[in-house]
Amino acid sequence: MDRRRLGSLASGFQANAITGKEEVFRRARELGLSPTESVYLASQALCLSLPEAKTALYESASWRDQHGGWQEALGTVDALLIEDPSPPLYRLIDQESQDVLLTSRDVHGFFVDDDLDTQQTITFVGVHSFNAHVRRTETGVLQVLGHQGEPIGQYYLGHTRLTPPGPDGFLSVRAYTCEYAQAGQIWRRWASVEPIAYGEWARRPVDSHENWLHVVQNAWFTRRHSAARIRTDEVVTLDGDLITTRPGFYCALGEAVNGPGGYFGSNLDALHDCLLSSGEASAFRMEWAHFTHSRRVLGEQFMAALLELFAEFRIEVRTG
Repeated sequence: MDRRRLGSLASGFQANAITGKEEVFRRARELGLSPTESVYLASQALCLSLPEAKTALYESASWRDQHGGWQEALGTVDALLIEDPSPPLYRLIDQESQDVLLTSRDVHGFFVDDDLDTQQTITFVGVHSFNAHVRRTETGVLQVLGHQGEPIGQYYLGHTRLTPPGPDGFLSVRAYTCEYAQAGQIWRRWASVEPIAYGEWARRPVDSHENWLHVVQNAWFTRRHSAARIRTDEVVTLDGDLITTRPGFYCALGEAVNGPGGYFGSNLDALHDCLLSSGEASAFRMEWAHFTHSRRVLGEQFMAALLELFAEFRIEVRTG
């Protein structure tokens, strides 16, 4: 089984917002994938564990005619799960000592809809490694790992008590949560081998734009970039046709200024800080395509404040 090819397919599915179970399995069948390959593909594209993906495939309408040979497929998937579990996506470290406390394939209950001001139970799933010598930390940091194991995002958890994981690889702790419920799925996309594509955020549902912007900002500062422009192009092209939400505007602006996945503010105050920190690099001309559409989406009051801010830093805006 070519895991690199399947991982690339999964990244492509996520990039094109193919995130429904039935659609993923239907396309897997059309591509001629085996049941085992389809389960692995679904686990990567849908952020499922292999057992969850195995159950979903069994329940899929696209694969019902394959139930006759299902026992053989189940055995193959189970062997795959034992021999080659998914690489860790998360790592808990002690910020002061930089000691790694555990790594895990997933974390449940951390990315939630509400901004909660009390600690909640979160569960590390598929724990790969556990530091049995450390049972608590006052400066816990949850890191999101890229496909090469490098930190691409992080969240400060603070005081965290640890107990060894159970036989099922689950480990629960009390910690503060993240209010962006879709960020976990987006982080999995960012951690894949395939680089983030231009305008990829715009192909996702509009209610995910704020979550994408959150990941952009978190990743930008995790990589120790400053809140400034790092590219030197004299002309910045902003595609206003992609903009359908206020967070989407900042996603579009960030990648126009600093490339795909780039950050350049998440509100007007943050944009001001980015322009101020950029110094001479802020002296660029902006070609704003589909400006009328953007004005209609963003509103006159916001546009007036935005254009005033650009004028303050002598940024020429040409509209089209």
